[in-house]
Order: sequence, then structure tokens, then C-alpha cells
Amino acid sequence: MAFCFPPLVIRDDSLRCFVKIGAGGFGQIYRAKHTKWGMDVAIKLLLYKDGSTSSIQREANLMFQGGNPNVIRIFGLYEGRVGEPQLPLQSGLVMELMPKGSVAGLLQTLAAPPPWPLAFRMAHQIGLGMNFLHHLSPPLLHLDLKPSNVLLNDSLDAKITDFGLSRVARSVSKGAREKDEDEGGTLSYMPPEALQDVNYKASRASDVYSYGVLLWSIITAKEPYDGKPSSLVRFRIPHGDRPDVTLIDCSQTEGLEDLLKIMKRCWDQDANKRPTFLDCVNVTEKIFELHQRGLSDAVRDVLKQLEGDICSSLRSVQISRKPQNEVRPPVVSCVTGSLPKQETAAGYTNTVKKEPSPCPAAMTPPRTTQRQTSTPGGVYINMSNVVGVQLGNNNYMNIVQKPRQRHRTAPSSVNTSENAQKKP
Repeated sequence: MAFCFPPLVIRDDSLRCFVKIGAGGFGQIYRAKHTKWGMDVAIKLLLYKDGSTSSIQREANLMFQGGNPNVIRIFGLYEGRVGEPQLPLQSGLVMELMPKGSVAGLLQTLAAPPPWPLAFRMAHQIGLGMNFLHHLSPPLLHLDLKPSNVLLNDSLDAKITDFGLSRVARSVSKGAREKDEDEGGTLSYMPPEALQDVNYKASRASDVYSYGVLLWSIITAKEPYDGKPSSLVRFRIPHGDRPDVTLIDCSQTEGLEDLLKIMKRCWDQDANKRPTFLDCVNVTEKIFELHQRGLSDAVRDVLKQLEGDICSSLRSVQISRKPQNEVRPPVVSCVTGSLPKQETAAGYTNTVKKEPSPCPAAMTPPRTTQRQTSTPGGVYINMSNVVGVQLGNNNYMNIVQKPRQRHRTAPSSVNTSENAQKKP
């Protein structure tokens, strides 16, 4: 396949603020700011046995045929050291950033299926993206379709990623492949013919089978064959075992029964009897239209849950309504020089010479646990023993734990009233 122009090569001189945001079987994923475009991008580094880049360049030529709203957009090839000059030169892909993570991450966070309008839209969008890839010339097979390879944007629209990387996967280190297989991840979405025939050749039907299992994962929020040994899964799939459909109650909502029927057709034992993705989207489109009016509310509710999940992990943070006309007790303090900066766990690294405290013992407040208080918008937040707090989406911070040291303006020691009475 020829291109009228070579893929764009993006290097470190156009990028800044590298932050590692994930890792997988193919390699590591970084977030970075493109200084000339003024936008954040995702950089997927790929691991190779021999360190060559010829494989990724061949695959990128296929992936650049994008242009479908349900397929991740590839901006160019990456060559650089992810902002670390001491690292060796690495290669990868520069892609659009999907800030809401993957479908796998969403299902794990919700611990339940998404609201039906959103679940049916995901099913339809994934089918549209795969139908587009299969109608390229030549067809582009995915061969690793699963929840972690479907990403979500700010509106929770689904986009397929890691397509065209099937041959690259064979050059990934052996340890990474073995880890994925041991966990039963990709194996759970592989068609039976791939597990029973050493002369197996991938086809469009291979992706259709994976799509059927992916639909089951979305509407049950579960991992297929969860907890089962990979050796047993590998043995039983060719004998007709499939994910447990008894977990699906078709009476829950309109259209679910039709989705269950197309799902079972997708994972048919006979590859020739499986539908095409065009057949699938004709079904999912009608199902989604039944629930489209509730989509806005469903997306809003899920986004609220995703934002609330950030705060729920801060177990040491207590937030309560600030009482009106609150009278705070007077604070006893002593002057130790200029106003000190807030003492935190990060501390200061300079050496401080200890000097006698200029404050009388009776005026020195007792030592207490470190506590920070702020008053944003009518509430106050108390945090004890907190190294750092992140609130909201699309932001990040780096925390470096350092030995805690006394500020240079603080007294060299603090005497309790009991100790003070013992002194002559």
C-alpha cells in the first residue's frame, strides 16, 4: 500500500510535560502536550525484541487510513526519549488522547453495566468502527478486540484502538505475552478455530466472534470466565463453552433480547455462520434508537460517578458544611521571626541550625498532629496525614516524598506544660 505522503514523524522538540498514564502488552502510554498544536496527545511506545522500527512503520501505514469517528485517530509516528535524555531512542505512535480511559476501566469503576442507552450506544459505535476497518482495501483486521481496546472520550463515545497491531504483537517480549495469557485476558475473546487449528488463518469472522464476547462483557460488566484457569478456558472454548448468558435478564429493558440473539450469532462455533459487522450494526442501530432519548441523562449520570470516584478514594478527607457565624477559639502563638511557610510532608532540604526558643514555655502550644484547613465556597476541608490531594478530571500532579524537617523559623523544641512545670 502506497501513500502520497509519508507519515508525520513527531519528536521530543514538539512535545513537553510527559506523564506516564498506562501500560499494556504492547508497551507504555504517555500523555504529552504538543507545543505547536496546543493540545494534549497520547504516545504509545511499542516494545520489540530487536528494537527495530520497521514493523511499526508498516502497521502505521495501515492505521493512517483512519477517518471514522469510532476509530482512534493516529497523528503520526513518534521518535524520542519521552523527555528523558538518558533513555534510549524509542519509537511509537502519536494518537488522540481519550481522557475517560477504556471500556474495561469504566466497567470496573461502575461495578455494574452502564445505563442501557449508553451500553447500547457503545455496542453500536464499536460495530460501526469495526465495520469501517473491515471495508478498507485491503480489510484491516483487529484480532484483539476487547474492552481495554475500546477507549472513551469526554462524551463517553467509544473508539477502537490497537487495530492493525496484530503483527506487532508477535514481536512483543515473550514475558508480556505470557502474562496476558496467564490472566486469561485476550484468550477469553479468541475464537475457537484459533485455539484448535495450528494452521488457523485469521478472518473477518475472528473479529466478529470477539465482538460477541465484548457485547456480553458490556451488558454484564463482568470478565468472561473470570477466575477460571487459562488452560481450562483454552480447552473448553473449542468444545462450545461460552460466557454465561443466564446472567442476562432480557426483561430488564426493550431491545435486550435482540442484542442477545445477535451476540449468540457472533460467537457461533462455525465461523461461516457468523454475521458480518454490517449485519450487526443494522441490529444495534434499531436497539439504540429505542433508547436514544435517555442518552443525555445516562452520560451525565455516569460522568458524575466517574468524578465522584476520585473523591471517594480520599478516605482521610472529611468535608462538612461550614457553620454560619462560627466562633473559633483564640489561637495562642509566639513570634519566632518572619511568618513561616506551611510545613508539609515534603519539608525543606536545607540544614537548619537549632537555637533556643524565644517563647516562654507557658506560651508554647502543645505539639499536635499535622492538620491543614481550607475554606472553599462555604465548606471547610480537614485532612490529616495527607501527602497530596487531586480533585477533578484532566489534571495531574507529581508528589515526591522527602524527609520531614523543621522550618528554619520554627522553635528548636516544644515543651508541654507538664515538662515546663518540672523545670526549676
